[in-house]
Amino acid sequence: MEDTSLNRSFKPGSGLDDRIFDLAVKVFLLLIGLMAIYPLWFVIIASVSNPSDIFLGRVFVIPSGLNTEAYEKLWHTPKIWTGYRNSILYTAVGTFINLAVTLPAAFALSRKTLPGRGIISMFFIFTMIFGGGLIPTFMLIRSLHMVDSIWALVIPGALSAFNMIIARSFFEGGIPESIYEAAIIDGASKFQFFFRFALPLSKAMIAVIFLYYALSHWNDYFSALIYIRTPDKQPLTIIISQLVANVDTTLLETMPSEEAYHLLMEKSLMKYAVVFVGALPMILLYPFLQKYLIQGVMLGAVKG
Repeated sequence: MEDTSLNRSFKPGSGLDDRIFDLAVKVFLLLIGLMAIYPLWFVIIASVSNPSDIFLGRVFVIPSGLNTEAYEKLWHTPKIWTGYRNSILYTAVGTFINLAVTLPAAFALSRKTLPGRGIISMFFIFTMIFGGGLIPTFMLIRSLHMVDSIWALVIPGALSAFNMIIARSFFEGGIPESIYEAAIIDGASKFQFFFRFALPLSKAMIAVIFLYYALSHWNDYFSALIYIRTPDKQPLTIIISQLVANVDTTLLETMPSEEAYHLLMEKSLMKYAVVFVGALPMILLYPFLQKYLIQGVMLGAVKG
């Protein structure tokens, strides 16, 4: 006779050990989430707190007072809005070029009938391991007359081999071959299948690739530092670095102590305010792409 008590004791999720494990996992994930959220939360509360309390380390979880001086000064700083305009332009144009190059390349490489498919894929993978370096890249950009222009920021990184492989893996495993065959039998060309079937069925993957590229362009600092010379063309990352730069100590020594203290406190507030203002657009973008982001990351990681 079958021992039903033994079966109940091994029922999944019914034991004390399983409940303890689930609780431990939830606590661990909660701690990881707090560790990820707290730096941003601290930047927010520090940007509106009393600067002296920040300097003395008294601000931890809740703001000390309500000081909007830093945001008022940022509002009346033309360089901030110039940097915003440039960053939005560079991000929009760069991301459009990235998607226009990555998605067709990934779709073409996902077709098993493509001649030389393996060799072409190896060329893309090679660029993930070896690069030309800064000096040859700068000489190439200069010879193409792209220095101090938007093209120096959006053309060299037009295609990321990593993102292309993610998109190719999705096209291979996420779109059934039967749909492709049915479309071809009905008279659709490969271009028509790509635009009318492949892209609409790949919204989750496109959202992930879009977010990866947009974050890369928005946070790009080094490329702008190297190639952009005109102040009116500098992106927000360069403007932020200039605003949060340390005050010259020789200048502080020549100032009265009260003015020097006020300048240090003002710089402290500005530092947190500009960091939050710079991250705000990407923070606002995440909720609109969240449902696609989770699904797209999982689909891209199934195969490849």
